[in-house]
Amino acid sequence: MLKFGEFGVNAGFCFGKLFTARTAFEFIADAWGEKVIRYLHQPKGLRVFDTLYLAGDERFGALGVSSSGDLYAPFPTSPLPQLKDAQSISDVVKLIESGGLLAQHQRLLAAANASLGGTKPKAIISIDGEQWVLKLFSAEPIDHPLAEHATMTLAAKAGIHVAETRLVPLAAENAFAVKRFDREGARRLHCVSAATVLRAETPPGEEPAYGYPHLARVLRRFADPKTVDGQLLDLFRRMVFNVLIANTDDHEKNHALMVRNPAAPTTLELAPAYDMVPTGSGATAHEFLIAEVSTEPTLANVIGVCAQFDLSPQRAALEVVAIIGIVNSWQSHFRACGVSERDIAEMALVIDREDLLNERVNFDAGHYTGTPTTKRSRRGRKPFA
Repeated sequence: MLKFGEFGVNAGFCFGKLFTARTAFEFIADAWGEKVIRYLHQPKGLRVFDTLYLAGDERFGALGVSSSGDLYAPFPTSPLPQLKDAQSISDVVKLIESGGLLAQHQRLLAAANASLGGTKPKAIISIDGEQWVLKLFSAEPIDHPLAEHATMTLAAKAGIHVAETRLVPLAAENAFAVKRFDREGARRLHCVSAATVLRAETPPGEEPAYGYPHLARVLRRFADPKTVDGQLLDLFRRMVFNVLIANTDDHEKNHALMVRNPAAPTTLELAPAYDMVPTGSGATAHEFLIAEVSTEPTLANVIGVCAQFDLSPQRAALEVVAIIGIVNSWQSHFRACGVSERDIAEMALVIDREDLLNERVNFDAGHYTGTPTTKRSRRGRKPFA
């Protein structure tokens, strides 16, 4: 039996296909969570709702799965690990990834890994009575947890509403904790990814591309009129920042929407930004469309869709200038966060690559505000050239 947290059946509100088999997996495992479930339970013929049930009751959002049709009986889980258990959780993750055997107390820690999706290893822990997602190092070429912490705190300096983060030092590496925004204490908040909302009415077999302008239109339709302007501005800043910081992995599941008021289930709110970090894959095109039909990371594309965010070109240009100023300081900010010179040089290959550096240097706000300025073109420096 399905149960929708505190929201009852109205939690599905206007999205008729909200809990199809395709979208159900957003509440649980992509690669990592399902890997942990298979490791712990070794089920045969694992089905969608088996996975939903075995993921436990700490999955993303407000969806609950019960083994009983008469009362709510989710899969039983142990108390959440604490911050002090972070090193032990990291050791458990390494054993799972290597196919090693876990002792009984390690299996209890591993269960905290089963509720979350995504490709990278992560676990849910409790810090001062609040739930946090612990993201762990996974053989990346740089200190990825520290880089993500530095990027998220830089985004906050750019005026973006980001999830609260903290660095978690371990014996040989760092981990990174993000405070859950789909929980208020023990209360579950209904929360869905942008993928679910944008594709709720997509006909079967069609897979159109979506992006920031499309998500902005969702907010204009469903956000609280009292706060929609601020949410649209936050989404616009997020788009500009992701372009300039080379976060090309800004796909539909890396943006979320929340229902804070169960009495108004059709009122959506943009969730805090998360999963913001320079992408080291070498990709230059973004996963989320910048313009209506383009993933090309140019500030001309950004300004070209500003009306979708209810911004004038003049106001949008001033926002871009402010974020350029913050991104220009990225190296000093990363150093202050403890990122090594080696990792800074690696990330400079993408953040300061020629095209993005020229976007920052040559952007002319005067072209949009009516006070043109002249700037000399500058070629980007290539680290280690």
